[in-house]
Amino acid sequence: MMKSMIAGVVAVAGLAAGANAAWGLKFEVWNGSAWASTVSAVQGDVVKFRFGAYFDAATPPVITTADGTGTAQALTRFTGSNQATGFAAGDVFQNVVRTISSGNPALIVVAGATIGGTAVTSFGSQLFLADVPFETYKEIYVGEVKVGADVNARLITIKNKTFGSGNTAGLTFYNNASLVNKQSGAPQTSGPGRVDQEATIDVKAIPAPASLALIGLGGLVAARRRRA
Repeated sequence: MMKSMIAGVVAVAGLAAGANAAWGLKFEVWNGSAWASTVSAVQGDVVKFRFGAYFDAATPPVITTADGTGTAQALTRFTGSNQATGFAAGDVFQNVVRTISSGNPALIVVAGATIGGTAVTSFGSQLFLADVPFETYKEIYVGEVKVGADVNARLITIKNKTFGSGNTAGLTFYNNASLVNKQSGAPQTSGPGRVDQEATIDVKAIPAPASLALIGLGGLVAARRRRA
């Protein structure tokens, strides 16, 4: 009886863990010492960012392929496009480089505030092949945001734009039933939900020259009062 109760508790705990598990896409920015979800910047700064796929290694998503059903083991493909919102005139993506180990070498297309396309038949979208096992995160590409000369404060958000293309799944993985034939598939809809993680760049405003003059005048008045 006790063993049955323990087994039941373990099973319920496993279901809860599976329900909380996540898989999806993740953007991060470099804060000077580590990758983070947000960073502050001023006009003229160059902020590094990276993009990749992830899943919860403790409860990886369930994948069904021609070889059978199993848990995700490696990233096979991301198809879609990414974007930045909050760009002002002069803000640009630059030096975008694919860092994954294999795949079509001509996939990175930058147009304004968008990276990648969605034409899966021409492989113009971001189609990346990587039969390299990974645990919680697999970097796909890196790049930079060069902050323009606009003096206004703004929040630049780097995030996913399109996921998949037509009938092609946006993110697919090999599973542990497909280690030999390398059949890939998308996580089952009944499994963990896709959660995209965005990165932000908090661009600070630059005071106008008149405001700077007032600040300086205020400091001068305060200094005279202290002397008095």
